[in-house]
Amino acid sequence: MTAKLTSCTPEQIEILKKQRFSDTEPGTLLKDFNSLLEFIGKTGIAVSEKTQLFALNTLADINRRLTHPLDVKLKRPLQKSFPYINGLYLLLRSSGLSYAAIDGKKSKLMLYEDVLDDWNKLNPAERYFSLLQAFYYRADAAMLGERHGFLSPTYFYDCLLFFQKYLGDRLDVKSNRDNMDRLRFSPGLHNLAVMELFGFIDIECTVADENETWPLSVIKPTAWGRAIFSYFAQNNLVMSFLEDDEPGQAGSGIWETEFKKYIPAWEKSLLQVERSITEEGAYIFNVSLGEARCKIAVPANISLDELAYGILEAFDFDSDHLYEFIYKNEYGIEESIAHPYVERDHEYCTDDCPVGYLPLYKGKTFIFHFDFGDDWRFKIRVEAVPPTEPDYSELTVIEKRGTPPEQYPDWEGEYEDDD
Repeated sequence: MTAKLTSCTPEQIEILKKQRFSDTEPGTLLKDFNSLLEFIGKTGIAVSEKTQLFALNTLADINRRLTHPLDVKLKRPLQKSFPYINGLYLLLRSSGLSYAAIDGKKSKLMLYEDVLDDWNKLNPAERYFSLLQAFYYRADAAMLGERHGFLSPTYFYDCLLFFQKYLGDRLDVKSNRDNMDRLRFSPGLHNLAVMELFGFIDIECTVADENETWPLSVIKPTAWGRAIFSYFAQNNLVMSFLEDDEPGQAGSGIWETEFKKYIPAWEKSLLQVERSITEEGAYIFNVSLGEARCKIAVPANISLDELAYGILEAFDFDSDHLYEFIYKNEYGIEESIAHPYVERDHEYCTDDCPVGYLPLYKGKTFIFHFDFGDDWRFKIRVEAVPPTEPDYSELTVIEKRGTPPEQYPDWEGEYEDDD
């Protein structure tokens, strides 16, 4: 960031110095987050293959473990029906503690053992601010399978806007239905839950009914919440972050350095997930399009361009169109690497990015999107990761099954019409 910052005000300094951090202070964040980590454990938790959200049959068990379990009476509740679970999931993915994996034919969310060890070594203040850093820098709508609006570019910005424009001294929700409808949209119920977990707001509720899973009554800011959000607001830190920092780069030392002056217990932060690049050996991919499938061996050091040409040749497609590879990164956020002629601002393009750069593991799936007009989407599933036997030195088609669809099925008809 390049913005010049103002220091904390005397009132903010006093609040920062007095704040204690524990499983239940300033909110129940650490208590509930650790309950979720214990529930996931070493064996992982079932998630959906497409969105990687918690499986429906796990939600009731997670809900019972939380400080504020909700009395959800819906016949088939989704993860978003439980704002606290949705908020904790958001923090879990953005923290870098978890990753999606395949166990047999089922998808699971697992915990990185090394990152979990790092987490366990942190004191309460360090854990609290590690999660605040994760929320500030990385929490993204894509983690929840949603799209973010242009006017609210980050979830933290949504929360800051809520504090600045809508909350005031209190927000009466029960007596004004319009408030509840607006809260669902902005900042979103999961963000309200996150703010309460962090101790930024206090929420009072009424009795739930069949139509309202989280019957909000009154929302009030805490002194802690006012101190934190007023500091971010007076320095316009969210917009500066969007303009000057690369997404996902936590701990750049701006607001963190200021807060650490008054919170001596905060020395360390949770390590970020580091993407390891595989340079040797070959992957085994199963590529499918419609009823056609092929198994190919792909050296880790070849470019994504070479992988694209190999797939197209295996399916009897020409290579006269642009393409991209779409995958989810370590935090569950969708990313893509495109052909150099595609007008996008990427660190890498397919011609200079090796296959081994992608965050690949056995069972992971990603998409080869070819021809943005006809919109062909090849599904790629990782069957084996290096080292594999034999060790292939070049892209090799191991087997092919089924008949690929015609790349241009309507061309013959178009020529006949011209006659």
